[in-house]
Amino acid sequence: MQKKHIITISGKPGSGKSSTADKVAELLGYTRHSSGETVRKLLKEQHITLEAYNRKAANEHDLDEKIDAELRNLRDENDIVVDSRLGFYWIPDSFKVYLDLDLEVATARIFRDIQTNATRDNEGGDHTFESVTQSVKERMENERKRFMSLYEVDPYNKDNFDYIINTSHHTPQSVALVVSEVYKNWLQSDS
Repeated sequence: MQKKHIITISGKPGSGKSSTADKVAELLGYTRHSSGETVRKLLKEQHITLEAYNRKAANEHDLDEKIDAELRNLRDENDIVVDSRLGFYWIPDSFKVYLDLDLEVATARIFRDIQTNATRDNEGGDHTFESVTQSVKERMENERKRFMSLYEVDPYNKDNFDYIINTSHHTPQSVALVVSEVYKNWLQSDS
């Protein structure tokens, strides 16, 4: 059976999913899709902060349903890289990559990104290093509970992935180079 030419990239907040997906898509000449960007765009249109959405999402799943439908529609595509927390779940035949990192590094990256990235201007909160640390912990726990409740899947369980890489001390470019090489090997393997 020929393998799908689809890479799904997931991982912890701040692990570099978006940047890595951009670079992998560029290296392979693939199209990139991002659930995170879609969520941020929809939240901005609705004037809702990410923090407020994360609290609301525990009980209301309308945005989850929109993102999930978008991901399911990508199953029949080829030559794509999908940056999504649950891409591996909705596109099970993809090459599933998990980007891991230490919480301190994640917090530092997110804190810096909030200060400099215009697409994160609706994150909400007071943006101290301590508040970002707490927000990351709460977000991961809320997502874990929400996705276990909705789909019985833990988005942070590394057993769900074909390849795991710790991005704490690597640039998105170096991670993308490794991911693209491992992916090419996966495409050629029999398993």
